[in-house]
Amino acid sequence: MIMRNWIRWSALGALMTLVLATASAQLENAAARLRFGAYFPSDTDLQAFNKTWFAVGLTVTTEGVPLLGSDATELSVDLFTHQTGGSRGAITCLLATQVYEQPVRESDIRIQLRLGAGLYVVDTTGPSKNIFGGRVGLTLWFNDSYSVELNYDITDRFGANRDRANGFSVTVGYQF
Repeated sequence: MIMRNWIRWSALGALMTLVLATASAQLENAAARLRFGAYFPSDTDLQAFNKTWFAVGLTVTTEGVPLLGSDATELSVDLFTHQTGGSRGAITCLLATQVYEQPVRESDIRIQLRLGAGLYVVDTTGPSKNIFGGRVGLTLWFNDSYSVELNYDITDRFGANRDRANGFSVTVGYQF
């Protein structure tokens, strides 16, 4: 168990170092995007709190990592939260994501595939937990400013019930 966690955190550290080293040199060309929407947890224990949670995120986009063949690298912070009948919960995601883009014919519309990994801070039941997780997502850009994003977050287990902070999120974004 300890060895497995050490390997995961070492791999995550190496990936974050690679991404951040490349991204820090490219921050002059960075763009920021603010996203709002909904998060739908897959775990039944999290659904018991509320089936639909509020989602908000901030993403900074830089050039891609040539070694990975990506079109862009994103560093993002997301917050999924609910407050119902006296109970509250929050999941905060800190992710490094590689973006692969495909234009749609001869228009401003673009489709992007996102693959990310990072830290999830889960504060739902009991003390908050820091867990490793990842994200797979699709984004539809209508122009250079507006987008709709569909993501699926996958995390390690946490807590006494061995819950997961897995779930879908749908957000609308504005890039400035």
